[in-house]
Amino acid sequence: MHDAERISAKLGKFRPSLTLELKRLVGERMDAGLPVYDFGLGETKGDLAPHIREAGERAYREGRTMYGDPAGLAEVRDAVLAWLDLRGHYSIEDVVITTGAKQSLFNVFLAICNPADTVLFDAAPWVSYQPLAVASYATPIMVLPAAGDANRLKVTPADLRRNLRMRPHARLFLLNNPVNPTGQLYSVEEVEALLQVCVEARIYFVLDRLYWRIVFDGARFPEPRVDAETKPWLIQVDGMSKNFRRTGGLRIGWSVGPSDVTKAMVNLQSHYTSGPAIPTQHSAHAAIAEAYDPEMVRDLEAKRNLLRREAEGMAHVRVWPTPASFYSFWDVRPTFDKTTPGGDVLRTSDDVAAYLIREAGVVTASGAGFMQDGYLRISFATPDETIVAGVRAAKQALARLT
Repeated sequence: MHDAERISAKLGKFRPSLTLELKRLVGERMDAGLPVYDFGLGETKGDLAPHIREAGERAYREGRTMYGDPAGLAEVRDAVLAWLDLRGHYSIEDVVITTGAKQSLFNVFLAICNPADTVLFDAAPWVSYQPLAVASYATPIMVLPAAGDANRLKVTPADLRRNLRMRPHARLFLLNNPVNPTGQLYSVEEVEALLQVCVEARIYFVLDRLYWRIVFDGARFPEPRVDAETKPWLIQVDGMSKNFRRTGGLRIGWSVGPSDVTKAMVNLQSHYTSGPAIPTQHSAHAAIAEAYDPEMVRDLEAKRNLLRREAEGMAHVRVWPTPASFYSFWDVRPTFDKTTPGGDVLRTSDDVAAYLIREAGVVTASGAGFMQDGYLRISFATPDETIVAGVRAAKQALARLT
């Protein structure tokens, strides 16, 4: 056996998670005493809420560490339905609690895709969508908007229909709303139009709504229509990691969808994780069973406004609006073919991201990781002083390009 044959060929089709690699890079620079302004990893900061921590601690003290239902604790599944305001549409038999939202998405791909089926993503897919699809022996395809920048990478019903005509083996369309990395928010009318296309084509509409609480300017999250027509084709994925402070490492997610798909996912999960850890399920229950405190959302909106002010006048960069999530999306294509003070020519967003790290200690996520070369994703879920000093350092570095 050749060395190249020792590892599955499918793993060679994707690289390790960009966002987790950024966290490692930040740690290395800090350990080396180098300046670093971390806009890379999309992770909420601050203190874990006491009631979330205490629920997990209590579960350990009371010995709640045995195997549980592979679908998740019944009380957590019921709380998910209340959290998403879906109690009138689904029962707990339609909910699966998972080891993070990533596993929910993987469950979906594994449960409904056959080898060589096509899965359709929106135009700037999150970094793990493609690896999860490939590992499920499905073929990932981005739905690119015909309108280009005029539509700011949002997919329209016409875009989706065009791809469905070309790909008769499509099984699902996956929409992330609010969008990571672009910070865009599809309106309720846009969501409804895309959902209707999927229903007509008899493919699944998978809604990754992980940032759904983080909506700014007094707007509300655009809930999808749930009724007899849409329920057979609608699957919603959510989790703990974004809407609460410091909860990414708890690794609790969930999905709500058709009973037959849910049953298949529970069957699958019973074999490869046996369900998430019981103590962290109790922490999740404590978080979502209480009325949501929008304190973090207000804080993030203020950070969004601060970053927008600091970024004014930045050379060679167009900053997109951010109506939701905690990301600022920067169009850095005007930097291409510019020369750095060291004589390097910037040709890709990877080059721009590397230049900002090397020249200014500013850590961003290259758009190439989201299959959109020419852009950078900036996470403003970071201290105010980092936003001010980091954006100013980036402005100075970009101004030195010739």
